[in-house]
Amino acid sequence: MNRFKNFFHGIYGIDGLSCGLLFLSILINLLTAVIPVEGIRNLNPIGLIPLLLCLLRFFSHNHQTRRRENERFLKIMRPLFEYFDRKSEEREQAQIFRFFKCPACSQKIRVPRGKGKIEITCPKCGNKFIKKT
Repeated sequence: MNRFKNFFHGIYGIDGLSCGLLFLSILINLLTAVIPVEGIRNLNPIGLIPLLLCLLRFFSHNHQTRRRENERFLKIMRPLFEYFDRKSEEREQAQIFRFFKCPACSQKIRVPRGKGKIEITCPKCGNKFIKKT
């Protein structure tokens, strides 16, 4: 029993790369289960590889190497995370603001909702146009 406690003491645990591997494994297994093509069903054992890598990372005692791997993964995935974060911010702002493009320079302009017909002045080129908010 003491040996079992020592095994779990100091394990690395779960991080971003482990979650990504787990998600990839689930995605591959779902695709192979849903798509009825015989060639795709042969990928089912391949879906277990990311799951095994996730478990190996979880139980690893080599923290420094796992941390470096996770940092590289997050550096690669950062643009994707920022894209989705920016989209969620825009959805939140769309409830409060209306967005228009300047007809002259295509600058994106944010205007409060519910003000009726207003004259909008582009901050970039100074062009004025009328829109309903």
